[in-house]
Amino acid sequence: MMGTSTPFREGRDSSAKLSSMARLQQQNILVGIEIDPRRQISNKPARPALLDRAAAEQVLAHLATDLTSMVPDINRYTLVMPGALYDQTQILCPDMLVYNALESLQQTSNPGADFRPHLLSIGAKKGRMPLDELQPRAHIPLGLLQILPILVCGPADNMPDLADQMEHRFIEQGQLSAHSAQGLESQFGIAVSHARFMTTTDLNAMLRLQLEHYGFLPLWELLDAAMRSSEQILKVTTTQGSHFEWREGAVHCFFESFDWWSSYGGGTDIPASDQQLQPAYSDWTREYRRYLAMLTAHGITVRQHLPGLQDAELTDTFFLEESTHEPQQGAALVTEHHADDLGIVAVSVVSGKRQINFYPIQPDGLNDLHRFIRQEGLSGDTAYPGNIVYNPASRQLMADTLKH
Repeated sequence: MMGTSTPFREGRDSSAKLSSMARLQQQNILVGIEIDPRRQISNKPARPALLDRAAAEQVLAHLATDLTSMVPDINRYTLVMPGALYDQTQILCPDMLVYNALESLQQTSNPGADFRPHLLSIGAKKGRMPLDELQPRAHIPLGLLQILPILVCGPADNMPDLADQMEHRFIEQGQLSAHSAQGLESQFGIAVSHARFMTTTDLNAMLRLQLEHYGFLPLWELLDAAMRSSEQILKVTTTQGSHFEWREGAVHCFFESFDWWSSYGGGTDIPASDQQLQPAYSDWTREYRRYLAMLTAHGITVRQHLPGLQDAELTDTFFLEESTHEPQQGAALVTEHHADDLGIVAVSVVSGKRQINFYPIQPDGLNDLHRFIRQEGLSGDTAYPGNIVYNPASRQLMADTLKH
């Protein structure tokens, strides 16, 4: 529910009014809030509250006071804020959906009227925000960094100067006042360690530093290209040798089965002796899955392919591979290949002299492939070796032998 559009400052001169024909422009800013885990009540703290209209109005009033002290010119602009906090993955995404929703509500709050600077708070009603794009995603794990987005709207002619002022002032003195920080704590029900004003450019730069520190700079390059809706093709290679491409509005990646990876892909030069292929393929799979999870969390379309077959998309939740390896005598009908913290990375099924390898390539893939195996009548005695079983000579997955 939208809060009442109140004047930014009471008693402002009528010269602040602009013709409805004047061109308006938006600027995206935010409050980055670091939650203090030491002051959380439990190891699994509750998610920040959704604010109703009255509570959102109070928070926005505090923030507007802080902003005015840093950038007095902001009094000439409208501020729009939702009564909700978001993970940065929901903020930094293609089309900036949260800000687009705020812009839409700002445009409909007073259609056809002359522009006047005001504060517009967007509150929740019965636990729901007025637009789906403004509803925090419940499936995203609660992170220590929460984002409170604010849309600045006003005369386009002066927006570049205001944006420049905010960029510099936020760096120098962007920390929230103690009064505003306490307001965030009491209204959202969170323990605030640190809170400061930022631009979305600042947030994106911070994300780059974080990902680069952990060896995921190619991931940030893909995210940045998607957020900019870049029309140029971007090709990156990860630390473990995976290839990702940004093109035609999506990220394209190339899944490698163990057999392909070990003989033709990134594992080609790794010795098969002493089980060296096992930890190496685990590392490749772990990184590949992290890239997919992060890209998907940021709302980016991901299309998976097989190496050399970029025109054919893998649309199922699991990949089925007909192996050329002939099962040995006494092989288990089903072998679940396990890799450390990853869980099951592949399932080998024996049917006569055939071996079929299944790989989950989407979150529901493991359940779906097990269901498929049962439906096809391929289930039976199952081996749980606790590792990846392969033939060192052929460098291929193999079914485990049941031990009686």
